[in-house]
Amino acid sequence: MPPESARPDPDALLAAIHADEAEAARGHLKVFFGFSPGVGKTYAMLESARRLAAAGTDVVIGIVETHGRGDTAALVAGLEVLPRLSIPYRGHTLHEFDLAGAIARKPKVLLLDEMAHTNAPGLLHPKRWQDVFDLVAAGIDVHTTLNVQHVESLVDLVEQATGIRVQETVPDDVLDRADEIELVDLPPDELLDRLKTGKIYLPDVAARALERFFKRSNLLELRELALRRMTQRVDLDVASARRADGDPRGPVTSERILVAVGPGPYSERLLRKAHRIASGLRAQWVAAAVENANDAPLSPEVAARLECNLQLAESLGGGVVRLTGPSIADSLLQEAVRSGVTRILIGNPRAQAGWTFFAENIVDRLVRQSRNIDVLVVCGDDDHPPRVSPAPPTQPRSSLAGIAYVVGALAVTGAVGRALWPFINDNIVSIFSLLIVVTSSLWFGRRIGILAVVLAALLIDFFFVPPFFTFVIASTTDIVSLVLLLSVGLLVAELMVRLKAQTTLAVAREHRTSRLLEHSQGLATALNPEAAAATLADSVAAVTGAWIVTVLLADGNTGLRPAANAGADLSLQAEQGAVTWSHEAGRPAGPGTDALPGATVTAIPIRYQGEPLGVLACGFDPPRPLSRDENDIVTSLISQTAATLASLRKR
Repeated sequence: MPPESARPDPDALLAAIHADEAEAARGHLKVFFGFSPGVGKTYAMLESARRLAAAGTDVVIGIVETHGRGDTAALVAGLEVLPRLSIPYRGHTLHEFDLAGAIARKPKVLLLDEMAHTNAPGLLHPKRWQDVFDLVAAGIDVHTTLNVQHVESLVDLVEQATGIRVQETVPDDVLDRADEIELVDLPPDELLDRLKTGKIYLPDVAARALERFFKRSNLLELRELALRRMTQRVDLDVASARRADGDPRGPVTSERILVAVGPGPYSERLLRKAHRIASGLRAQWVAAAVENANDAPLSPEVAARLECNLQLAESLGGGVVRLTGPSIADSLLQEAVRSGVTRILIGNPRAQAGWTFFAENIVDRLVRQSRNIDVLVVCGDDDHPPRVSPAPPTQPRSSLAGIAYVVGALAVTGAVGRALWPFINDNIVSIFSLLIVVTSSLWFGRRIGILAVVLAALLIDFFFVPPFFTFVIASTTDIVSLVLLLSVGLLVAELMVRLKAQTTLAVAREHRTSRLLEHSQGLATALNPEAAAATLADSVAAVTGAWIVTVLLADGNTGLRPAANAGADLSLQAEQGAVTWSHEAGRPAGPGTDALPGATVTAIPIRYQGEPLGVLACGFDPPRPLSRDENDIVTSLISQTAATLASLRKR
C-alpha cells in the first residue's frame, strides 16, 4: 500500500479533471500571422479551410475581406457564408459580423478575417478579437488573420519604422492564448511586385501605398518584428511542451520587473518597452502607480489618463498595483522588496533631470538606494515624469478668486498699516501677512500661497522698510527679516497644502473603511435575500455616488427580478441587454468593459463559487465607467454579499 504522502490529492485531481473538461469543450484558435497586408494571410486561411471542407469538416465563413482580389474571391466560392448584420451609422450602413448568428449556427470551423477590426457602435463587443473568444468559449474553432503592426506591444516600434501610428490594436495576450499561429511570410521584393501589378490594391490605392507604407525599408523592419514575435511564441511553446513532459529543462522564472507608471503619454512607450523586456527574460512584470500623499488629489482628466495607462499594462499582460506614500522612490523600493522585484524600470524625462523645488529626483534616489535591485532608466523625449503627477487641487474657489483675495487682503493690510503708522511697526504687518499666506494656501492651494508670499514681501519692503516707497533696503537686519519672512511663508504654504491633501486622503480612507464595516454589519443582520440586496445597493450608492443602483436577484422561474434599489429607478427594458448578458456570461457589461460599452449602466454579475445569484446595475449621470478604485471596492462588496446570499439560500 503506498504511503499516505504518495497518494494524489483528490481536490487536485478533481480540479485537473474539470480543467480537462473545460479545455475539451472550448474551441481552438488559429491565427494566420503576417508582417504586412498582401502577404497572403487571407489566401492561406481560405486554402486551409477548403482542405478541411474537402475532408468533411463543417467550415463556415463569418467574415472574409477579399479587397477585390480575384484569386481570393475564387477561394470563397463553394463555402457557406453567414449573412452580415446591417448597422446604420452616421448616414451610412455598416456590414458587420453576426456573433449571435454564428453561435446559433455553431459550425466546427469559422473563418473570421481581420482580427484587429473595430466593430460598429451598438454591437456586443467593441473589438472583433473579443468576438473571437466568445466563439471559442462556445466550442467553435476560429481561424483568423492578423498583421504584426496591430500587436499592442509593438505599436511604438512600428511607428518608428513606418512613421504611421496604428489605431486598431490587439493585446499581446490574445496571441499568447492562440492555440496555433501560422506565419505567412513573403520576401519584401516579391510583395512590392505584387503591389505594383495590382494584386493587392487597385492601381490608385497601390500608388499611394507605395509612397507611404510599402517602402522596402519599412517592410524589412516589419518582417523582422514579425519573425521576432514568432520566435517568442515558439519559445513559449517549447517551454510548455517541456513542462507537459515533466522535462526539468523548462525555464524557471527568476526575474520580476516593476514599472513606474504615470498619466503622461510617455508611459505608454515605457509599458510596451517593459513588456518586450519581460518577454525576452520570460519574467513577470507589474506596473506601479504611486500616489504622493503630499500632493493634491488627481483631476478627472489626469485620473482618466492614468487609468488608460493602467489598462494598457493589463492588456499587455502585466499586473497593476497602486501605492501611496510621501516619497515616490521610497514607495517603489518598498514594493520592490516586498514582492521580490529584481529590476525597476523607470523613465527619465527631461523635466526630471534635476532637483526641483519641493520635489524629489526620483531616478537619482532610486539608483542610490536600490542596492541589489537593478534600475533600468529609459530615456524619454517629453515632459511627463514617470509618476502620478498631482492635479491642481480641488478648490471651492477659482484661481482668479484666490488672486483677488490675496491682492485685496494685502491691500487692506498695507492701507491700515500706513494709516496707523508708527503705532504699529513692520513686525506686526509681517504677522498679518503670514496669516494671509496661511489662509490663501489653505483655501486656494500652493501657487496662490507662493504668490501671497512674494506680494507680502514686496508690500512690506515698499511701505514699511526705510527708505519708504522704494524697493531699496538699507539695513542688513531688514534684509534678513524679509528673507526669513519669505522662507517661512514658502514653508508654511507648502505644509498647509500637504496637510490639506493628507487630510482629504485620510477622510476618504476612513469613509471607505466605515462603509465596508457598515456593509459587513448589515449583511450579518440580513434575514432574507432582499435585505442583503438592499445593503449592497445602499453601500454601492454611498461609495460611488451613482445615480442608479439596482440589485436584481436570480429567480429560477422568471430569470431576474429587482430586489433592491438606491437612487433613480432602473429601466429594465432599456438596459435588458447589458443586465441579461452579464448574468448569463458571468462578466461585467456596460461602460468601461468589453461588452456593450455603449450602455448607460454598468452591470456586474453576483456569483458565488460559479453559481449565478444576480446582477448589480449602477449608472451615473452623465454616464461613465466605474473608476479602478470604485471597481475594486464594489467588487469587494459584491463578493461579501454573494457569500451571504448563498448562505441565505441554503436556509
